[in-house]
Amino acid sequence: MRDGVSDAGKVSRCLSGDRVVSEGAVGFVLRGSFAVFDRNDLACVQLLGPGSTFGWEASLVPEHGPVHLLALLDSEWIELPASIPTQTMGTGWVERVFARHALDRMTALQAASACHAVHAVPQRVANLIRRLSHVSDADVRTTQAALAKAVGVQRTSVNASVKTLERAGALTVWRGRMRVRCRATLSQLACGC
Repeated sequence: MRDGVSDAGKVSRCLSGDRVVSEGAVGFVLRGSFAVFDRNDLACVQLLGPGSTFGWEASLVPEHGPVHLLALLDSEWIELPASIPTQTMGTGWVERVFARHALDRMTALQAASACHAVHAVPQRVANLIRRLSHVSDADVRTTQAALAKAVGVQRTSVNASVKTLERAGALTVWRGRMRVRCRATLSQLACGC
């Protein structure tokens, strides 16, 4: 597998807010964070951070279709043709990995659905910022538009939530960046899902 990544893998980078469409490839997130969207690009179905993978479906079903990603932070990842894991490790191995990946995605979707039903937008925005701060530098370099798309609300709702977090002393905000000033306050205001 390592040879397949070395020979055919392509390292890519993008900035926060960039859209990425991955087709016919398996991706490995090295740095940053992505929101993964459904086929219609309407709802965020998964968040990916360093060490996460995407596109396993294409290893088993080549005509599966593209994976739609939105970079929530400046990000870096490796993509390799979806056929390489199957050729290298065998169909049985890829089926087991995909089954585990699908189970993890289903569990995450159930948790996200419950979170959306129970928690208000400010709590969900605080939680997303808290999660992003764990995988970013000192500053969370993202846009409110990207956060809004990931949370599934309008940008004005994210703007109001971020202002509340700033007034509470949890964040300092300036164009395209947020700095967590007090993790305890941010955690207290976040839903914690």
